[in-house]
Amino acid sequence: MENIEEMTEKYYHQVPASARKQLGQYFTPPAIARPMKTWVTGKQNCTKLLDPAVGLGELAVEIPENISVTGYDIDKNILAFAKQRLAMQPNPFHLLEQDFLTSEWDDKYEGIICNPPYIKFKNYQQKTFYLQQFKSKLGITLSGFTNMYALFLLKALHQLSENGRAAFIIPSDFLNADYGTPIKKYLIQQQSLHAIAVTDFKVNWFQLATTTSALFFFDKSHSASQIEFIHIDTNQELLDLDNHLKNYYSNPPIGKIKKNEELLPAQKWRAYYQPEREHTYHHLKPIDQFAQVTRGIATGDNKFFCISETKRKHWKLDKKYFVPCLSKGGQVNGSFFTEDNYHALLANDLPVQLLDVNEEDLTNEKLAAYIKYGEESGSSDRYLTKRRRPWFKNESRLPADILISTFSRNKVKFIRNEAGARNLTAFHCLYMRPEYEERVDILMAYLMTDISQQLFESRHREYGKGLKKLEPNDIRFASVIDLDVVSTEESAQISAIYQKAREKQLSSPANDYSTEIRQLNNIFQSILSYPTINKSCATDV
Repeated sequence: MENIEEMTEKYYHQVPASARKQLGQYFTPPAIARPMKTWVTGKQNCTKLLDPAVGLGELAVEIPENISVTGYDIDKNILAFAKQRLAMQPNPFHLLEQDFLTSEWDDKYEGIICNPPYIKFKNYQQKTFYLQQFKSKLGITLSGFTNMYALFLLKALHQLSENGRAAFIIPSDFLNADYGTPIKKYLIQQQSLHAIAVTDFKVNWFQLATTTSALFFFDKSHSASQIEFIHIDTNQELLDLDNHLKNYYSNPPIGKIKKNEELLPAQKWRAYYQPEREHTYHHLKPIDQFAQVTRGIATGDNKFFCISETKRKHWKLDKKYFVPCLSKGGQVNGSFFTEDNYHALLANDLPVQLLDVNEEDLTNEKLAAYIKYGEESGSSDRYLTKRRRPWFKNESRLPADILISTFSRNKVKFIRNEAGARNLTAFHCLYMRPEYEERVDILMAYLMTDISQQLFESRHREYGKGLKKLEPNDIRFASVIDLDVVSTEESAQISAIYQKAREKQLSSPANDYSTEIRQLNNIFQSILSYPTINKSCATDV
């Protein structure tokens, strides 16, 4: 009999990655499936098992013989693989080529186990129908940003019998995203969620999936007044989790326990399962008090709007129709971006010139020809461009004072935008508020420190293989030093060190300025350690 790895590889060879991605297919490894099956089949009364997204059938095999299996999937090809595998098991099974989300809502099951598809609504035509359906059936209003896997979770829980158990493997991103608030509120109200095991986002158990996985364990026969948050780093810890679940209610916890009344749906739940910070800082404020944060420019078609010098010359377009622009995160190394850095990118023929024109500019024949080319090549019919009037008019953005990388794998990248370049969505924009404009370098010096990196760790959203993402709202409410408590003397000291670090980096990217960073760390550490007496506006983190 083929094991899941062999069957998965065989399926991968037959079905292209693009087709699997469109269907949101990421198959469950045995190490993940084991604790899920341990939990669901641990109840003696479990005789009917549902897998709402059966895939290759890994979650429905090697279970007690008395359990019958019902599986759903919309992919005819994968159902053929699942049927082949389940036919080798003693369990009765019934596979349906049907969308589980449109199936009967009243059918009940003592056991539900699932690794649902990971598909965003924007890739699925029935978005409006689903949102209305869940509002009608469950009384829950879901965001349009909700991923399809959350709908599988919510419908499956509705179909779980009153003495049943369920286990889900799904991305953990909704735990730390705004669209997850109504989902978390619903889960708390249901009082059936007993444990969440969040896998280390640097470890990726799913091929091709760039997401952080979490295991959710439900039991309706025991009312849950608390949730155990378990952090999983290794395969051994998955084995430990499996053993823990075998006698869950008699075993001492292996994770952090949070009472339901302590859980805030609107808060990022990362704080409940990640290690606590070692230090408590004073004199912190949300960055929004000192600067405005917006996302970068979304063009709708970067290849058309952001061009290289070779392309500009090919079309004989005047330079006056373009503004300097950073189109990709990799175009900046270090903490400072100057005009010299920009001209180096231009000389390397990178696409760093952003089209910035109005309708009246079309009197220029060369520009009019390029705009016509955009219409003929489909640029004008893209999702964003076809909603603009005129379609080629980009968003109006002034150059940001500081750029913040949208994605990162290690440290968040903060860049002092001395070149006055615009930026696309690879970066977010930070604009100092008028009353703090003269303190931009003090804020930048702080953002370069390890303290800043530590505090931003609690703001990002985690994806697979170490990928982290920041949204504008994540940044707006991130804690930074209260600029009003930095004295004139301290500001002068900080500025001197900051300028030395800047000079070192700009003279040669290979120069080591870690000494200056340590000095900045020490200064800001000292300021953040001041007692908060008579500082009613200070915030502890």
